[in-house]
Amino acid sequence: MRNNMAKEARLRIMRLARQRDTLKTVEGVEQRTSVDDARIALCIALGVDLDDIDPTSGHNLSRSAYESVRESWRWNIQMHGWTEWWERSLNEALASWRERRPEFLDGDDWLKGIPLEPK
Repeated sequence: MRNNMAKEARLRIMRLARQRDTLKTVEGVEQRTSVDDARIALCIALGVDLDDIDPTSGHNLSRSAYESVRESWRWNIQMHGWTEWWERSLNEALASWRERRPEFLDGDDWLKGIPLEPK
């Protein structure tokens, strides 16, 4: 049952994502709200605790989501080398997590042990 719910939520997000995304019209705002609602439904279907779902965006803010994002960043930097692009984007990602879940970042250095020389 959970797999079917997750599948339906994913399909809903994909259908909505195909539409034009603009926040300049009422329809665009309604579409964005629908995407956020579908994202919430997907999180629920996947068993994410309600306290770990951002009620406005539907993003998963659980510890496991944080760890997954952190490991993805580390892997990409290790595989592709350090660039200025990484720095700007990484700072944005860290700021996003710091705003929503500052306790996860306390003492956590995402770059620890990664050589930061460009490849």
